[in-house]
Amino acid sequence: MSYFLQCDSLAVMSIPQIYLRLDTHRELVEELRSLDTAEDQLSYLMERQPIHAPLAVDMRVESQKVPGCLSGLWLHGQCVDSVCTFSAHSESSLVQGVVSFLCDIYGGRPPEEIIAIGDSIAQAVNLDGLLSVTRKRATSSTLAFILHTASQHISQQQIAS
Repeated sequence: MSYFLQCDSLAVMSIPQIYLRLDTHRELVEELRSLDTAEDQLSYLMERQPIHAPLAVDMRVESQKVPGCLSGLWLHGQCVDSVCTFSAHSESSLVQGVVSFLCDIYGGRPPEEIIAIGDSIAQAVNLDGLLSVTRKRATSSTLAFILHTASQHISQQQIAS
């Protein structure tokens, strides 16, 4: 079963404060939501992209590549000591910016928390409202990958115990 999914239009909803427990998460969401126009929000996402280390070149292999994305997108996730981290590389600066935002929002959390959050943060900041249909695929695929990585770690922990 593939964890890369197609995305439908998402409604804007409020973000439960428990999911913004880390200052970094809160700052990222508040900064994006404070911008008035979609153009400003997209600019913010693209401008913040360079501060994140891209996925290492040796990790940009076919098995890490997201199928169906027009601009190449590679994702990597891992959970170590019950904390998940995510990294990505895209050939598109817009996709890189959006995906880096998602990696930062969901990264640094335990897998159980990532599953509980689901796509609520992405919905609350209305990422899909900013993107074309083809760019929405990258967002939904990234979210599906993040959730799959967390779920897989939980399953492995249950088997081990």
